[in-house]
Amino acid sequence: MALKDMHEPCNQCGFEYARIDTEAWGASSARRLMCPVCGWTAYEELNWDETRPELVMRSEAKGYGAFRLIPPGGYCGYNAFHTPPSADVLYALKELLLNKGWKGYISLWDDTEGKAFLLLGSPLDKFDVIDKK
Repeated sequence: MALKDMHEPCNQCGFEYARIDTEAWGASSARRLMCPVCGWTAYEELNWDETRPELVMRSEAKGYGAFRLIPPGGYCGYNAFHTPPSADVLYALKELLLNKGWKGYISLWDDTEGKAFLLLGSPLDKFDVIDKK
């Protein structure tokens, strides 16, 4: 698969690299697109025949932000908010990033401005090395 086929522009904020996760079973497949900036998500299921794929289902969900949490010594993927997150949810995520040694970021969607903003952390935190001394 070519690199250009592994991402698409976000339909909400326009970020050029919405992530694509795929799976296949028999003559069927599915793909989930998620913007790591604003949280916009799309889901598609396809059936394949010998000539071309047939779209069976497609859904989209507005994003209210996105986050990535990487535990010490571990790995975790990107996640999206599909409703505005509560203060309790944001507190729990902030606690992991600020006090528990996790890396990552939290972004939120601003309906008034029509764009996402970085609430905490950095998408580049995944490259930090955790000192185990």
